[in-house]
Amino acid sequence: MFNLRQSTILRIAIFTFALGFTVAAQAQTPSVQSLPPALRAAVLSGNANAVQAAISTLSGGNPQQAGALAASVISAAESLVATNPQTAINVASAAVQSVRATTVQQSSPQQTQTVLTTAARIFVNPAVQQVAPALAASVATSTLQAAQTTANSALVASVATAAVTTAEKVLTTNPAAAVQLAATAVAAVSSSSVSSSSPTQALQVAETAARIAVQPVAQNAGPAVVAQIATGVANLVTTPTVYQASPQAAVSVLANAYAAAKSPTVTAAVPGAATSVSQTITAASQNTALGQANASNASQLNAILNPNQPTTTTTINDAPAPVETPVNQGSSSPN
Repeated sequence: MFNLRQSTILRIAIFTFALGFTVAAQAQTPSVQSLPPALRAAVLSGNANAVQAAISTLSGGNPQQAGALAASVISAAESLVATNPQTAINVASAAVQSVRATTVQQSSPQQTQTVLTTAARIFVNPAVQQVAPALAASVATSTLQAAQTTANSALVASVATAAVTTAEKVLTTNPAAAVQLAATAVAAVSSSSVSSSSPTQALQVAETAARIAVQPVAQNAGPAVVAQIATGVANLVTTPTVYQASPQAAVSVLANAYAAAKSPTVTAAVPGAATSVSQTITAASQNTALGQANASNASQLNAILNPNQPTTTTTINDAPAPVETPVNQGSSSPN
């Protein structure tokens, strides 16, 4: 009995020491220490509402000051990822909300960009996704929505890439949120200003979103949203600028998009989805610009729609063989 009690006391002592060490480590982070006392206390509390309230109070209604404080807060949040990812994502959520106001974005564009790009690094972090998958998806959505109001196409493309990566990571634990986030990311990069200036990242978003859409768990969680993703990525990757970034990746996206759209679950929810994607693929197979980028374009796209029919492939410069069936392979890593 004595040994058991002694062991229990020892465990409590070790836990207390570890807890105190963690708090001390957080407090000693330079970016945390540099915050005003009230804001530092709010950050260390991990309470997003308290952080927002502190930023609001300390800024005194000055949007430039609010932007500067939010930038300091997001820096502190990132410094806490290694020791306390839950606190980090909570604080990041508050910082993002603080820069969503138009007045802050207009008066502090650089600070706004800093907050959003840093928030993206936080919500895409595996440690954060492990402890708070739902909140990571929520912050990703908020960050992407905020980025879209900045009119900064490069920022939108970067955040969308991180957002759809997060969507794929949380698919098994929160499929409904993952599907919605993927759809939001596709819509964001489908803007002509984004897809034309950042075609590689737009294609990366489409690849990941199409991989999500073809998964049964995604189709069961949100069949109508999956239909939206399928039609969205099909339209996106058949624009010449995006297609030319990587014709074979674009073909894979179309294969997955068609497979998702014609799945029984999605067809029951949105009967016209498969027809819409099919029409997009047919038009793309006849597109001269796409054919110039990929000599096998027509045969590869026809093979998606008619997988059992023999195909004739013209191989130039060692062009890859036609895609015969929908694929679900790895994608390029986000920039």
